[in-house]
Amino acid sequence: MSQDTDSNHRAKEGIVICLRDLGDGRSRLIFDDVVADDPTARDRIWRHKVFFTHNAYPNNALDHMELSDQQFQEIGEAVVARLLAINNRVK
Repeated sequence: MSQDTDSNHRAKEGIVICLRDLGDGRSRLIFDDVVADDPTARDRIWRHKVFFTHNAYPNNALDHMELSDQQFQEIGEAVVARLLAINNRVK
């Protein structure tokens, strides 16, 4: 495998998703837009741009990957829709 990264294959903007335990038996998936300081740099530094959305789910369902098909679909649709939007591909 090459020592080089694939940074020059990535767009300047993207999304980051994190999981936060709320301490009440639920966890929140948080989606944020990020932007690269220098999209041509080998060691790209991503900076927060804007909060996108969040959804809370029961820990037990998340831990066992037992969300409903609709919930998994909504997560995937949110990711793809946002990527299309930040890349100006939504009409």
